[in-house]
Amino acid sequence: MLAMPKSPSRAGAKRVGWRTTAVVVLLVLLVAAAALIAVDPFRSAAAPTTDCTRYGLAADDPRAHPHTVTRATQHTDEDQTQAGALGRLDRSFTERGVTSSYHVLDGGVDTSRPVGLVMDLHGDGGAEFYEPGGRTTCLAAVAASHNDLLVVPLTPDCPGSCTWWKKLRPNLRWLRALTEKELFKNLPVQSNRVTWMGYSGGAEMLSYGILGEAPDLVTGGAVMVGGGGSPGALQESATPRQKRDLRLWWFTGAQDDGTDPDASFDAVSAATAGHRFYEKRGFQRTRLEVLPDHDHFDMPDAAVLDELLSAEDPSATARG
Repeated sequence: MLAMPKSPSRAGAKRVGWRTTAVVVLLVLLVAAAALIAVDPFRSAAAPTTDCTRYGLAADDPRAHPHTVTRATQHTDEDQTQAGALGRLDRSFTERGVTSSYHVLDGGVDTSRPVGLVMDLHGDGGAEFYEPGGRTTCLAAVAASHNDLLVVPLTPDCPGSCTWWKKLRPNLRWLRALTEKELFKNLPVQSNRVTWMGYSGGAEMLSYGILGEAPDLVTGGAVMVGGGGSPGALQESATPRQKRDLRLWWFTGAQDDGTDPDASFDAVSAATAGHRFYEKRGFQRTRLEVLPDHDHFDMPDAAVLDELLSAEDPSATARG
């Protein structure tokens, strides 16, 4: 008679089931732990990026999608990091009882080499200051590629109309003091590498105020986008060197002629008059570009700034 194989005891079967269950549970815990390490739900998501192709950079340009700069609501390491290592948001500056704010954006400059400065003057209303995550972020990326810091000041004429040109002279005094007493003193920038950019009302401030009354502040070049009219007269005479070396550029859209109900300012006429005025005053490196199929709100500002900074630095190669 053949012996039947012994079946496992109930105790033995129970022990095997418990061990199997424990192994399965342990594997589940290990997988969950790995998932938590890979995707930490308590860590904020990666910083968003800004699409700079809308401001003229090519899609394959490495600067076309920089980390978006977010407006600081309080002083924290994270907010300052988003503005760059040397960046500061919403800094206050007072001159002769006049107070306003400014942003410094560092897209990644190398302080072991000479650092330049780009001053960007906002249009009426100050959107470029209040919304640094768009155009301003793109300009900072372009500036950094030329080893320049970007500064965006807010006109002291705010709140209110938020314009540079309505109270031109007191605003100009504040702007000069900001540049000479605050930025040159506290930032590692070269005073002989200061480039100015202005959009719309900021372009008017450049052509009427900075170039007309304080041309010594412009040691690089200046570009006026969507404006930049004729001041009628120079309150401060330019030197022969300034007339020979300064690049003064006007860029505007062909459709930016005041016929758009949303943009009644005739920027084409203003830019044409401003260019003609400075050209007649002996400035030898003036340029006027009226871009087809562009209006007041879709100018390739980042590409324009890149071209100007490349022209200022013969060793640099324009990208995009």
